Amino acid sequence: MYKILLVNNVSLNQEKFVTQNALLFQSAQELDCQLDIMTNTSVYGCIINGQQLNYDAVMFYDKDIHLAKTLENMGLKVFNSSDAIANCDSKASTEICLARDNIARPKTCIIPLTFFYHKEYYSNYIDSIIQYLKLPLICKEWYGSWGEQVYKLNSKEEIEAIIDKKQGKELLFQEYIKECKGQDIRINIVGNKVVASMKRTSINDDFRANISNGGTMSNYTPIQEEIDLALKAAKSVGCDFCGVDILQSQKGPLVCEVNSNAHLLNIYACTKENVGKDILGYILEKIK
Repeated sequence: MYKILLVNNVSLNQEKFVTQNALLFQSAQELDCQLDIMTNTSVYGCIINGQQLNYDAVMFYDKDIHLAKTLENMGLKVFNSSDAIANCDSKASTEICLARDNIARPKTCIIPLTFFYHKEYYSNYIDSIIQYLKLPLICKEWYGSWGEQVYKLNSKEEIEAIIDKKQGKELLFQEYIKECKGQDIRINIVGNKVVASMKRTSINDDFRANISNGGTMSNYTPIQEEIDLALKAAKSVGCDFCGVDILQSQKGPLVCEVNSNAHLLNIYACTKENVGKDILGYILEKIK
């Protein structure tokens, strides 16, 4: 019997994550494999104490990139890889990958690096992004989940305020696709195949469509152009499995974000497709 280690973040102990773990554990039993579930802190403890981690593979459902890399250096097969997780975790890194491969996405500007913060350093940059992206525009912190750390900015003064608040650190700016306000498509990919998809719609005036922000979800069958775009995005960031968020713009589908450890319960509730079982089945095929 194959043994797979599932790694979660110690801070994600809310009921929905406990339920997700239970679904994965049940799925592993159905696939006749052993699934051990550990937090990232517990895994670090094993490493520090010299305990052997005798697993055929690791399903890394966390963003602790350094731990993922450590496990890889120990010879373990980690899915997704540390590089793929890093490419998705940082929205700036995602943009670099998508730009390299000329993948359709909203126009994006990454904030320049400065070693010391002064407002005047950003004056010309702010004028440039307003001219390029137009107002309003979207601002995203590089690191964030569930639609948090994402802002709609309507004026130069609001841009200046968020840059000042963050001291010029780890921001990017994107064009606002107004026809996509409060809606997007989540396409789940496992092993270069689309296994499930849904449409997410905000129920209030929120420009974000995330379910965690109160959005609704409905079953959705993507068109071939959307499927092809999602598959290209997954390949670009190097993911074995992921959730690709797509905006249906007037210019055609655009990649909004790529999630290396997309939550599994919402897509299951919406489509009845057990994406977690699909992931485990894919990992088993790769290690046989």
